[in-house]
Formats: sequence, structure tokens, C-alpha cells
Amino acid sequence: MPHPRITPRRAAPAAAVVMGVTIAAVFTTIPTAYAQTFVGCSAADLDTAITNANNSGGDTLFLSPGCAYDYTSALSGEDATPAITSHITIVGDGATIRRDPAATGTFRLIDIANGGTLSAWSLTIKNGNPTGDGGGVLVQSGGTLNANALTISGNTANRGAGVEINAGGTATIRATTIDGNTAALAGGGIDNPGGSLDLSVSRLTNNTAGTPLVGGGGGGYDQDDGTGTITATVISGNTSAFAGGGIDHDGGPLHVSLSTISNNRALGVPTGTNHPGGGGIWTGTFNAAETLTVDATVITGNSAASGDGGGIRNEFTGVLNLNASIVRDNNAGDRAGGIYNGVNSTVNLRLSSITRNTSATAPGGVYNAGTVTNALSEIMANSPTNCMPSPNPVPGCIG
Repeated sequence: MPHPRITPRRAAPAAAVVMGVTIAAVFTTIPTAYAQTFVGCSAADLDTAITNANNSGGDTLFLSPGCAYDYTSALSGEDATPAITSHITIVGDGATIRRDPAATGTFRLIDIANGGTLSAWSLTIKNGNPTGDGGGVLVQSGGTLNANALTISGNTANRGAGVEINAGGTATIRATTIDGNTAALAGGGIDNPGGSLDLSVSRLTNNTAGTPLVGGGGGGYDQDDGTGTITATVISGNTSAFAGGGIDHDGGPLHVSLSTISNNRALGVPTGTNHPGGGGIWTGTFNAAETLTVDATVITGNSAASGDGGGIRNEFTGVLNLNASIVRDNNAGDRAGGIYNGVNSTVNLRLSSITRNTSATAPGGVYNAGTVTNALSEIMANSPTNCMPSPNPVPGCIG
């Protein structure tokens, strides 16, 4: 079904947790594949190595340390490298796979096809620019990505500029930085329209989704369906032209824990629409009531420039469980710098804090047009008010 908001288609100190995880905790033994091949420092050498690995049923490829594998054109369709169809491990040792700065064509860098598995270590994937989805990495249905200590940066695409996980695809991403990627529609860093994502001890930073003319969602991460788990990760400095500056969650269960969601922006354009906002997180499902659970996470410094919910906006029968988390110092250009809860939607607050949020129109803390429950959570020191006026009461909130 077309995405209803995109044309044409569709609290603990969490940062300390992220930085405190040692490399030894992330890196287990590099898996042994079917053979071992040392790859010379050229794009042609890498293409040959991947092709041979596909034909032989798998391989471990050791790239030349620090080498830049520069691609000037697509090998097939919009793929620079051969599509991965077997079990391949790439040990980068600081190498880079990138679109050559002088290239004129449009192409992605890595394509993991049905039945293919890529395990990649210590590698940079940079500057892919297909007209389709998945600028850095495309994970097709039936494909699997295991990313460890990667940098995925400077890529552009229609959706999923850094990583696109198609319905039926699987991505496990650890100790990885996804930075400075730009999607025309959704998922500047990662787009998940129906696959499975497990993201941990990573950074989604400075990514962008959407344009003023068509809107867009999920500067850092966009999930339309499927499942998502985000743990001990920093999501910061991302921008959406419409909703969900850090995260845009439109379907499928999503669990965020021990993370920091900070300084993201939802610009809320084009104007005249009825639901821009969610500077840190937009959550609201279109097909069925799904749940976003946020545990021990700090949501701070986010803004919804012309909309509601500087920290979080929850809509369309969505269920938000906020546990032991902090929503602080967020701003909305309209209502609810902290949390906006729409009609028929539910927010369950437990041991959380919503403080020092601001908005142009009261309330500045929590706006409730649905149902809010509150178990030992504080809502205070928001401006211009904490929860009033709201269509429905917010338990435990005064003023």
C-alpha cells in the first residue's frame, strides 16, 4: 500500500553505555568461510574475488589494508560490485569501497541477493548514488547482512541511502557508524520497509530524508513494517523534511533501549498537512496497532520545527511504552515539546521523566488526545505549561 505520508510512494546516560562497550565485546572470532583469498588493491580484483566466491559457494576475502577500491561505473544494472549470492566474509582491514569522485554514473556499492550472506568487518562503504534504493548496501529479500565496525557514509538513494533492508531481508549491524547519507524519500541512514534489523553499539548521525516538495520520513531510521531492535546506539543530528527526524516508525514492532536520541529535526514540510512532527521519534502505524517500546533511553534536544511533538509524536492507534527514560529539552513549533499523543493512541509512562521541554502553543510537556497511563513518572518544568490544555487528562501531571 502506498505510504500515506510520502509521495510518490511510497534513561540512564545511554551515551556512556555506548562508549563503554569495548571492541573485544563486539568482535567475536571472524567466521571461517569456505576458503581464504587475499584481494589486490583494485576494483577489478575485488569483482573477480566476489564472482569466484559466488561460483564456489563462499569465501573469506581479505582486502588490501587501507586500500581504496574505486568504482567508476556500474557492473550490472545499478550495482558496482557483483551481487552477493553465497556466504562471503569481507575483512576490510581499513579498506574503502567507494564510488570514484570522478565517476559520472549512478550506482550502489553492495547488493546482497536472495540466498546471499555478507559478513563485513573493518570497512568503509562510501558515496554510492543509485536512482533506486540502497545507496551503500541493498539487502534484498532473502539476503543477510552482518556488519561489524563499518563506516557507511556519503551515500544517496531514493530510500535507505546508507542501508536498505527489503521485506524479507535481515541486517545485524554492530559497532558501525552510518553518517551523512541522504535519501530522497525515507531512511537517510537505514530504511526497513519489512525486513528485520538488529542495530547495536552504533551511531546513526547527520543523515537526511525527504525534500520540501515531497515530504519524507526517518532521517536516521525509517521502519514501515517488519521488526526492529536498537540497543546502545546514538541517533543524533539527523533531519527529516517531514516527520521523524531521528526515527520514523510506521509499522511492525520496534524496541529501542539504552540509547541516546538527540538533536534531530523534523521540519514538517510540505505545509498544509495534518501530522508533521516528531523531532526525535514519529510513531504511528497505518495498517494495525503496533508497539514502540523505549527503555532506559535519553531523548533530548530534538525539534519539530513547525509541528507537534518535539521529542515524540504518537499517532494512528499507536502504542508507546516509555520505561525508565528521559524526555528533556525538546522543542515543538506547535504543541508538546515533550510528547504528543494523538486520538485513539496510547502512551504508557513508567519511571520516566518529561522535563524542560518547550513549545509555541501549550502544553509544552505532554499533549493527550488519546490515553495516557502513568506509573511513577514526573512531568514538570515544561513551558508554557506541563499538560494543559489537553482534550484528555494526563495522570500525575499538574499545570
